[in-house]
Amino acid sequence: MRVRTLPALLCAGLLMISPAVHSQEPVAPSDQIDLSKYKPGQDYITLNFNNIDIAALIKVMSELTRRNFILDERVTGKVTLMTPTRISPDDAYQVFLSALEIKGFTAVEDGKVIRIIPTAFARQSGLKVVPDGNMRGEGFVTKIIRLSFIDPQDIVRTLAPLISKDGNLLAYSATNSLIVTDSVHNIRKIESLIHALDVAAPEGKGKINVYSLKHANSEDIAKALSSVVSRVPGVPPGAPRAPMGGPTTILEGAVTITADKSTNSLIIIASPADYETVKDVIQKLDIRRRQVYVEAAIIEMGLAKQRELGFEFQAPLKSSSLVENASSVSAAGGTNFGAIGNVVAGGPAGLATINGLVVGAVKGTFKFNGQEFLNVGALLRALQTDGDVNVLSTPNILTTDNEKAEIMVGENIPFVTGQTQSAATGSGSILTSIDRRDVGISLKITPQISSDDNVRLEIYQEISAVTVTAGLDPNIVGPSTSKRSASTTVVVKDRETVVIGGLIRDNVTSSTSKVPLLGDIPILGWLFKYKTTRVEKTNLMIFITPYIIRTESDASDLTRRKGGELEDFRKEHRIKKKEGGVPALPEAPAAAPEASPAQATKPEQPAEIAP
Repeated sequence: MRVRTLPALLCAGLLMISPAVHSQEPVAPSDQIDLSKYKPGQDYITLNFNNIDIAALIKVMSELTRRNFILDERVTGKVTLMTPTRISPDDAYQVFLSALEIKGFTAVEDGKVIRIIPTAFARQSGLKVVPDGNMRGEGFVTKIIRLSFIDPQDIVRTLAPLISKDGNLLAYSATNSLIVTDSVHNIRKIESLIHALDVAAPEGKGKINVYSLKHANSEDIAKALSSVVSRVPGVPPGAPRAPMGGPTTILEGAVTITADKSTNSLIIIASPADYETVKDVIQKLDIRRRQVYVEAAIIEMGLAKQRELGFEFQAPLKSSSLVENASSVSAAGGTNFGAIGNVVAGGPAGLATINGLVVGAVKGTFKFNGQEFLNVGALLRALQTDGDVNVLSTPNILTTDNEKAEIMVGENIPFVTGQTQSAATGSGSILTSIDRRDVGISLKITPQISSDDNVRLEIYQEISAVTVTAGLDPNIVGPSTSKRSASTTVVVKDRETVVIGGLIRDNVTSSTSKVPLLGDIPILGWLFKYKTTRVEKTNLMIFITPYIIRTESDASDLTRRKGGELEDFRKEHRIKKKEGGVPALPEAPAAAPEASPAQATKPEQPAEIAP
């Protein structure tokens, strides 16, 4: 191969170059090169350019490398190139690209031409995308580098200082790849470093990692993950591990997950690769769950009517006939359907115990067995009772999606479960055992929100109350209660109302006490009978309305609405506010400042503790 020195006539050489670019200024006589006898691929050359215009240098390189260049109008300036030794044309082209890089310019391949543009605009100029593999070409390019073992997010933080000021480096976790935009020369250096770092982690070299949860409960997540990792088979010792991003990824070794309740964190002992796999699952589970606010309306309307009408009589007695002359015989008898017996037994105060219209004939009192009784000859009683009941209860409660919640409004009532008497004497003290139970309105719900904003509700609703049972002493047997309950599962659309149950009861009771035959006589028969009629009607309905709370704004709106209802109640019933008292509702907190884009996109990194 022949070697030619640099001749003395630069201008003659420039005139013979293909006019790919326009010359601007003549160069100094010392900056001369003769390419008239240059044979590509055979000759070596020496570059000796002192303060040559960049446009003129590009003309030389176009002829020297047989490449076509397009010069951007923003590319201006001068450059000095000196090579004390002879170099090949390919090496001369690399020196040329380095000179452009120093001046802030780069070469971008675009088909069969090479565009010379400012480096700052290279990323927006339609760069050539080079897939993973051998890289050809020069200048600025965008290359996709596929990783096998390490996480792209981690390697980005390591390689970011090596990227040029006009380059860019992005992580694409979906395919476990890096997207690099930079000069070919710099990308080759980055690739060599990635090749040294992207290797499988040594077996048995695990780390202790601490992952702080934001929303989920650490104990629940630890229980779920421990159940999963115990079923995933590991890689046998010495077997190759599947690369990340491949069709299947399994754990390479044992993984231990422990919950720390005090800090709501997870302590994970695993190899670096296994930790990345587990961390990806945790991030998908550690999300803020929506909430459900449930309003229940319990409406009960009742009607009760009772009518009583009757006439009772008995033969008047003399006091002396029963007490002073016990051997004499006196006539006694009459009718007793309940009212006259109560008056006689109650003594002089017995009339106060009878409700309604009471008309009777009384002749003093008589004594029997040391007790005094009213001497009632006849008693007429008429009574009509009307009662209306209208009860509206609206229990409501807020809970998290798929979490059970319960609200109970009522009283804790003692119920007698047993009585014992001291065995010492027959008149010993009586010990009563009681069991306290809640009586009132109870609502238990478990909501589950679907993707289409339907709410599945598991509901148990109970309404209980203390009632009075005739003929039973509550001090002995304890109170009686009425109970109405409904247990069901329904699916309701957000903010829609559904009725989950109801009861319609119509009870008519009629009772007649009379003297046989005499009580059946028309009109006059009322002197020998007593009639009671009772009518009870009850209508009970239970309505449920769920509200999905998606954001903090929804929760604030709900709080303001309920606060408004409380204020309306106060005004309607003219309840005065206490001076200097505690406010019914706390003031709404100030809105948090919006995070900057850098803060919004910066991921929170879990702590890692080396063993």
